[in-house]
Amino acid sequence: MTTPRVSILMPVYNVAPYLREAMDSILSQTFQDFELIVLDDCSPDNSAEILDTYTDERIVRYRGEKNMGLSNVLNVGMAMARGELIARMDSDDISTPERLATQVAYLDAYPEIDLCSCGMELFGAKHEIWVRETEVEDVKITALFYSPILHASSMWRREVFEHARLLYKQDMVPAEDYDMWTRAMAAGLKLVNIPEVMYKYRIHPSQATNNVNRLIQKDREVIVNYINLIFGKHDFEELYLWDVKTKENLLSLKRTIDYILKENQSCNFFDSKKLKCRLFNKYNYHVWNMLSNRFDFALLRELPIKRQVKWLLKSCYCALIK
Repeated sequence: MTTPRVSILMPVYNVAPYLREAMDSILSQTFQDFELIVLDDCSPDNSAEILDTYTDERIVRYRGEKNMGLSNVLNVGMAMARGELIARMDSDDISTPERLATQVAYLDAYPEIDLCSCGMELFGAKHEIWVRETEVEDVKITALFYSPILHASSMWRREVFEHARLLYKQDMVPAEDYDMWTRAMAAGLKLVNIPEVMYKYRIHPSQATNNVNRLIQKDREVIVNYINLIFGKHDFEELYLWDVKTKENLLSLKRTIDYILKENQSCNFFDSKKLKCRLFNKYNYHVWNMLSNRFDFALLRELPIKRQVKWLLKSCYCALIK
C-alpha cells in the first residue's frame, strides 16, 4: 500500500443530513494523493449507513465501541495517519475543490512553516467571512485574545507535531484546537493562515461551539496557560483578561498588560513593537467604550492625545445632532 501525502481527519457524530456533502467535497478535490480517515464516534444517527455507500479505497473508517468525545477520537485519527501532512475536515462542512492543493503547495514552498489554515465562509444560520492573520508573529500575538487558527481548515506537518508530542485534550473541548495551537507555538512551531477562502463552515443548532459559557471559560484557561507556558507561572494574584466592564477591570487589565510587556523583554517570545501596539489598542478600545457610557476625565487622559481629540470631536458632533 502506497503512503498518501495527506491524511485527512474527519470526525463524525450526528451529522447525517450534511455528511454526504462533506464527503463529496473531499473526494472531488483537485489534489488526490490523500487518505480520508473517517472517525465515527458511535454516531446514533444513520451516518454509518451513508458511509457504507462509499467504496473509494482512500477512505479509512474507524468506529470505537463507545463514544469517546471529539478530542479523543481526533487523537485516534492522528495515531492512524500515515501521511506526511495531516488535514482537518468537519463532517458538516464543505471544502472547495482547490483547498488541499493550495495548502500542500504552500507548505512545500515554505518548509519553515509547520501549519497553515485558510479563510472560511460561514453559511447556514449565519453568513460571514473569516480570515485570520497571515504572519507568524501576528498569529502568536492574536493567541492572547482568541484562537488565531481556523481549526477545521488547518493542515500541519505530522512529524513536527509528533516530535513536540502535541495531541488534543478532551477536557479542553470546545477550545481543544485553541489549546493545541498555543502549546504548539510555545514549543516554537510556526503557524500561519492563507488568506484565500477555501472552506465553507456550516452554522447549525447542534454544534459543540454553541455552548457559549463553556467556550468562554475554556478560552480563558487557554490564554492563562499560554502566558504561563511562555513566561513561567505568574507572580501576581490574577492575570486579568479582556472582558472589561468596570474601572477596576480596566486597572487589572493594565497590570496584566504591564506584566506581559515586562516578561517579554526577558525572553523576546513576541515581537515587542507589535505586542505593545496590539495590547494597548485593546486597552484603548475598552477605555473608549467606557467613556461612551459615562464621561470620566481621568479615563479620557488614559487615551493617547490623538484619540482624546477624536473622542471629544465625536462627542461634540453627537451632542449637536441630537
